Amino acid sequence: MKPNWTYRICKWLAYGLLRLLFRIEIQGAERVPREGPVVVAANHLSFLDPLAVGVGMPRPTAFIARADLFRMPLLSWLLPRLYAIPVERGAGDLAAVKAAIRALREGLAFGIFPEGARTRTGRLQPFKTGVAAIAIRTGAKVVPVAVIGTDAAWPVGRGPRPFRKIKVVFGEPIDLADYARRLDKRALVEATEGIQAVVQRLLPEKYHPEESFPKLEPGYKNEESSRGHVKNSVE
Repeated sequence: MKPNWTYRICKWLAYGLLRLLFRIEIQGAERVPREGPVVVAANHLSFLDPLAVGVGMPRPTAFIARADLFRMPLLSWLLPRLYAIPVERGAGDLAAVKAAIRALREGLAFGIFPEGARTRTGRLQPFKTGVAAIAIRTGAKVVPVAVIGTDAAWPVGRGPRPFRKIKVVFGEPIDLADYARRLDKRALVEATEGIQAVVQRLLPEKYHPEESFPKLEPGYKNEESSRGHVKNSVE
């Protein structure tokens, strides 16, 4: 899908701003598939995260936004042109899943923060199963993403702090096709735990949870692994 001019201009301006104020560094963007459905799954530290992930993506990416933002004068015009998806607060996971499926069918990539909220400790929190449900139901590849440093650049409950370096690392795409043949609760949990484990491997140790996530189940694979083991994609 070719992005509109508003999206292109805003992305260029956002990258310049993040580069100037936070010395943003992008690694592994070439790993993102240029065609086909893609779900981008990242850890969530700060308000800056959607912006940081979005400018690193080589294709237009939709993120979910609060529906009330679309009722504000300027944002009501801008957000649809940035492919933001309105979801009413309290609408639940099902509304988000349906919105994501629509975006993927339209040719957009879909960005999601599976923790569901910003972490206040900086440590990775358990992922919700929506990310796996979306990918399995649409046949999308999941690109794991590590967002690093935005917790210092814009801490939870505080304002932005310029000149703190931020970094975005894209991992190898993950194929969940094996789970499509047994789409039940256990399959969703196993697939979600696998995605968590890969994102954790991309993150520095200080962001790791107190307890490691479960090991990957047989049959879980990414693009570089066919034996059920996921390689560390940090170069």
